[in-house]
Amino acid sequence: PKRRRTPASATNAGGRAMSGGAYEGFRPKLMGRTIVMFVDFQFEDMEVMYPKTRLEEEGAKVLICGIHEAPMKYTGKYGYPIASDVSIAQLDVNSVDALIIPGGFAPDFMRRSQRMLEVIVELNARRAPIAAICHGAWMLCSARQANGKPIICGRSATAFVAIRDDLINAGAYWSDAPVVVDGNLVTSRTPQDLTAFCHAIIKVVSLCGLRGR
Repeated sequence: PKRRRTPASATNAGGRAMSGGAYEGFRPKLMGRTIVMFVDFQFEDMEVMYPKTRLEEEGAKVLICGIHEAPMKYTGKYGYPIASDVSIAQLDVNSVDALIIPGGFAPDFMRRSQRMLEVIVELNARRAPIAAICHGAWMLCSARQANGKPIICGRSATAFVAIRDDLINAGAYWSDAPVVVDGNLVTSRTPQDLTAFCHAIIKVVSLCGLRGR
């Protein structure tokens, strides 16, 4: 009888069949984690889709969260659509392991949501990972602790250069680097830094216990 050939798409580099569509030996680092991503209209398309896909590859559940009632279809600066899974009013912050805040024009809308700012403060209080890229760091300037200080105050961070002064005025220590990690805070500058940004998120989240414990 003829030997049945395994389709090339179902083999790994060594020619061995893969199980369940995953490469043999691949161990996702974020299994069991729930990561929330804030979005609004005019988000930076790549800063949403690239981290979402990359973190899902690592086994994380990524929830898209917006201000409006879910499901809401948001469109990015370049027209890419994404539907929200939950509204900020419905979000159970106790089920969240980490938060990602993309840039674009969306943060200018999101920083007006008091509940979004409160969630950032709550997550930071329990040292849950919070990652912001580009204009997303604006949210870290607007989210204020009980003492009135922004959560970015006294922390090292980076962002898109246009909001450098905003971070400094909020008390941050500015650094022009692809990614800056200060404890539970991860920040990056632009879409060109997404690889370093995602590597840092994966490392920080994997080192934290579930639900930020």
